[in-house]
Amino acid sequence: MLIFFVFLLGITTSDTVHLTLDGAIDYGLKNNPEIEQSIIDLERSEAKIGEALSAYYPSFSSSGYFAYVSDVPVFEFDDMPEPMGQHKNYSVSLSLQQVLFDWGKIYSFYKMTDLRKDIAQLNLTRKRQEIRYSITDALYNLLVLKEMVVLSKESLAQLRRHEGAVTKRYKAGLVPNFELLRSKVQVANIKQQVIETENGLNLAKEGFKMLLGMALDKEFEISGDLKIVDEDYNVEELIDAALENRAELKNMKNVEGIAKLGLDIAQRVFFPTLVAGATYERKKPFGFGGDEWGSTLTFNVGLQFPIFSGFKSKYQYKEASLALKEAQLAFDNLKKGITVEVKQAYLNLQAAKEGISAARENASQAEKAFEIIEKRYRNGLVTNLEYLDTQLAQMQAKTNYLSALRNYHSGRAAIYKAIGKEE
Repeated sequence: MLIFFVFLLGITTSDTVHLTLDGAIDYGLKNNPEIEQSIIDLERSEAKIGEALSAYYPSFSSSGYFAYVSDVPVFEFDDMPEPMGQHKNYSVSLSLQQVLFDWGKIYSFYKMTDLRKDIAQLNLTRKRQEIRYSITDALYNLLVLKEMVVLSKESLAQLRRHEGAVTKRYKAGLVPNFELLRSKVQVANIKQQVIETENGLNLAKEGFKMLLGMALDKEFEISGDLKIVDEDYNVEELIDAALENRAELKNMKNVEGIAKLGLDIAQRVFFPTLVAGATYERKKPFGFGGDEWGSTLTFNVGLQFPIFSGFKSKYQYKEASLALKEAQLAFDNLKKGITVEVKQAYLNLQAAKEGISAARENASQAEKAFEIIEKRYRNGLVTNLEYLDTQLAQMQAKTNYLSALRNYHSGRAAIYKAIGKEE
């Protein structure tokens, strides 16, 4: 029986995933569905490169047909009827075509697909950075929520102790019924708060599973602390790092490169394309008369030249010119937006760091004040209202401190996200 129990305990333990911050990030980077979608986009862009390269190779095609002619014309020559064909006609052909010179249009198309692959690769890089930030932010939120649950349960225990003390004093005739009712109401209120905090923690866990790409029926435990990291940032250095590293800026340069290639193609569409080809055909009947198989091999070289397409080429050129201008404007606007994002993240982090010191001191003072008021109430030196107000102030001060810690860790992760830091 003992062995069976240990076996079941081993199964239960193995079903629970234990995650640190680094472990959660690694898990998410491997299983997050948005990253998987970005990987698919990258693979699709790589397939497009192969498709563009296929234009360099010759194209082969084959065709064949059978035709039955019911009435074959007959030509009489010296009173001798001569059929002008056969009832049954067969033909099989194989054709080859190769572009010899197209003014670099095929190469430009290839370079466009290569740049789109770079865009997909950078999108994947950025998506990983965003998921890393989201996981970090969500994990610290879970750690804070766990502390909030502990805090709310501690407050419930305090108020239950107080309710017991008030009940004794009421039975002794030292306090009116109103004070007893008020203490019971406070216990009921904090019970509801405990339930809501636990529900919030459970919902946050479900969201964390979705973020990691974890099955919803899977259980996990997180470990970590909310300690402050001693580090200083220089906002100008952060901006420089962001402008150098951010994948979006690199992608805008790729978009600009695609627009330039599109403009080149639009300019060259007016130029002729030199193509060569060969066709092998085997048919029956082969000649004017008779019913025999025969073959022909034809070689050709020619020019493909667009003469008129309803002004389509003209508007394609205009569209390509506007796309290039749009990419250049978007690049400048993106640089400004990233600069503002970095400054905002920096200021938010500084505010969070400053808020932590004040919140920690306030929480410490509130706890001391509550210890004093609890003793004084037991000795009958303060009122029930003073006790409840002090207990509420203590809980609010500790809640504010936890919120300040969460803001700090969220702000720190936002810094890394803003500058495009990989780790």
